[in-house]
Amino acid sequence: MALLQVDDLRVELQTSRGMVPAVRGVSFALEAGGTLGVVGESGCGKSITALALMGLLPDGARTSGRIGLDGDNLLDLDEDALCRIRGNRIAMIFQEPMTSLNPVHRIGRQIAEPLRLHRGLKGANARDEVLGLLDRVGLPDPARRIDAYPHQMSGGQRQRVMIAMALSCSPDILLADEPTTALDVTIQGQILDLINELVEDSGMGLILISHDLGVIGETADNVAVMYGGAMVEQGPTDRLFAHLAHPYSQGLFAAVPQPGEARDGPLRTIPGTVPELADLPPGCAFADRCARASDICWGQAPTMELVGPDRPRDRQRDHQAACHHLRAAAP
Repeated sequence: MALLQVDDLRVELQTSRGMVPAVRGVSFALEAGGTLGVVGESGCGKSITALALMGLLPDGARTSGRIGLDGDNLLDLDEDALCRIRGNRIAMIFQEPMTSLNPVHRIGRQIAEPLRLHRGLKGANARDEVLGLLDRVGLPDPARRIDAYPHQMSGGQRQRVMIAMALSCSPDILLADEPTTALDVTIQGQILDLINELVEDSGMGLILISHDLGVIGETADNVAVMYGGAMVEQGPTDRLFAHLAHPYSQGLFAAVPQPGEARDGPLRTIPGTVPELADLPPGCAFADRCARASDICWGQAPTMELVGPDRPRDRQRDHQAACHHLRAAAP
């Protein structure tokens, strides 16, 4: 049984133009100890999906579908029940620690908050636990840093604090939303190595959201490609990377500069822009940027199909894509 089972998740957000679909029929499963990488351009629904899992959607949002954890649908739980899960069973590393950490509280107090709420630790016991967490995430001189404010730390150190906070209650599921944004390459590598090491040691499930296909390729067991609020392709990382089936996935990978290629011309891009949520077509959201688009693409939304003939329908191993003109990849 999957640790987390998401089925037909849909999210609508309130905007000046009314309710708009931000997540459209997302389904996936996450196993204990497994890593799901989620990729796609900005505005495709990656972060909104993560916020839905955490129960942190904006006021006025509407949801449907199922987020299954231990037999419960998290979408049906009230705020008190979600508070017992959030930060305890499911934790999140947010994209920008400087805007996630409270600037007027010392980091020790902020890391200790989930320990107090979920484990009842206070005073010296909580402080000792925080020191252990800071040491675990590799923050230099924890005894001194525990009383620092966020602005007194570097970007990499603040991200380590966020990781310590997320790990404080030993969650079963960790969501990491662009955890290395705005960090230099060396620090990015250190943070990703740290997350991978902690996931392997604890056996938790990891959902890693990233624009960096190289990071996903090295980290994730399975990959989901999102566009226009929907998953357009998903499957085991090695198979999906080797046999890209959806035109959007192909465009994403083609836009990545390759080592040794000439740099005397413009970088490759996908023509057009990500559509506004309020302007999504009734059919395939990628139709106006796709060279293969035909009449059916504009009027009818494609459904997920297996890539490659005669493959067994194993939910965890199947490579699937949603395209009316899907070209079967070799199994």
